[in-house]
Amino acid sequence: MGMTLYNPDGTVASVFEGIHRDGNKLVLKQLALGQVPMPVIITPEEGLKSLGLGMSLGLLTFILLFPYFYFSYRGEKKKKAAAPTPDKPKA
Repeated sequence: MGMTLYNPDGTVASVFEGIHRDGNKLVLKQLALGQVPMPVIITPEEGLKSLGLGMSLGLLTFILLFPYFYFSYRGEKKKKAAAPTPDKPKA
């Protein structure tokens, strides 16, 4: 089980399958386009650069509101599953 990232049109962009440390580097195991295995290496310098990307108001509010988004998404899935299906006319 991994984390799947999607393109705006709904197609799979990448699937992250794992993460591990290799010396002073961080290695992400991913499937590019959901099929091609491609490890991604993050060096300490690039990791520090990513902190600058993450320090935005939009990301911080998303992280704070994530529990709300998660539970509202689960609630929508339960409503759809519990919705009665229309009776099919018998021929």
